[in-house]
Amino acid sequence: MIPRRYAMWSAGVGWRDGDFEVVVLDEAGAEVVPSVVVAGGDKTRLVELLRHTSERAGGDLAAVIESTNGMLDGHLLAAGLRVYRADPAVLPDRPPLGSVPARDLAESARRDLSTLHGLSIRTGTMTGRGEESRAHLAGSAATERELQPMGRFVERGSDDVPEIALTFDDGPHPAYTPQVLDILSRYDITASFFCVGLNVQAHPELVARTAGEGHLVGNHTWSHPYLPDLSRDQLMRQVDATNEALTKATGTGSTLVRPPYGVRTSDVLTWLAERDMTTVFWNSDIGDWGLPGADAIVSAAVERTTNGSVLLLHDAGGDRSQTVEALPRILEGLLGRGFQFVTIDELAPWSPPSA
Repeated sequence: MIPRRYAMWSAGVGWRDGDFEVVVLDEAGAEVVPSVVVAGGDKTRLVELLRHTSERAGGDLAAVIESTNGMLDGHLLAAGLRVYRADPAVLPDRPPLGSVPARDLAESARRDLSTLHGLSIRTGTMTGRGEESRAHLAGSAATERELQPMGRFVERGSDDVPEIALTFDDGPHPAYTPQVLDILSRYDITASFFCVGLNVQAHPELVARTAGEGHLVGNHTWSHPYLPDLSRDQLMRQVDATNEALTKATGTGSTLVRPPYGVRTSDVLTWLAERDMTTVFWNSDIGDWGLPGADAIVSAAVERTTNGSVLLLHDAGGDRSQTVEALPRILEGLLGRGFQFVTIDELAPWSPPSA
């Protein structure tokens, strides 16, 4: 992607509660598309709106999201759109549960596109944050060691037991989640699903089905944000709003939280533990989010798995057709190696603290 200082048109995509807001500006700052609110469950409409607008702009449209919105980049990039991330340093303060207004995001691209990060399917909303995120992980190691024996941090199970936990992030999705559930049912396997609150609110019937079929349902925050950018209050609002949506869908919330991108800080881990929440990660990222092809997904899952592995896959957040295609072969390969599938709360030696 060639760096540019401006785009002919710029689209800001903000969010608030369960909805997205879109504003498109021309090079002079006039509204080509005035503020449009799109329901959180209607990402197809949002993508089509921006794709059509990009065609009107001759392909010269910059779609801008911010770091609290990790739900859209995969969908927008898969549609061939140019997508950028605006960080807090170039934006006004945001509300406790929401992004800055869509117009502010569009203005950030109109002012100077070079201050934003151009995203790709392979790097997603983490583009440009690799060194920063590695520093956060290193800085949280001591806190992880403190929390693990307390049952407040889990990353893998026992090396001595042939148990593994299959986990899916970012759902539910109306197309992919039912296909994943159908496949798991066919093989009589239970998994753990870490759900994004905005998607739970949009598709509660899928979450109810997931829980009803014996799978574990966990909390993956409300809007899939980069947690180091959040204050304690903003983090807890994300978690609490998601648990409220889970409770409406299934009758209960979750004490298991998975931070988006696996990025955590010592503060994030401590804040969650103080709320009696357990932070759940993985030790085997299969990389399906990068769309490497079904064969590569199968190879990574089957070859990397060992006793106690927690495998990371996705049932939403972009095009997950490769994951669906690969899943039966993954299950057959792992069953053939003698592994038993369990949910995160059943994984030895970790178990939830007693009430």
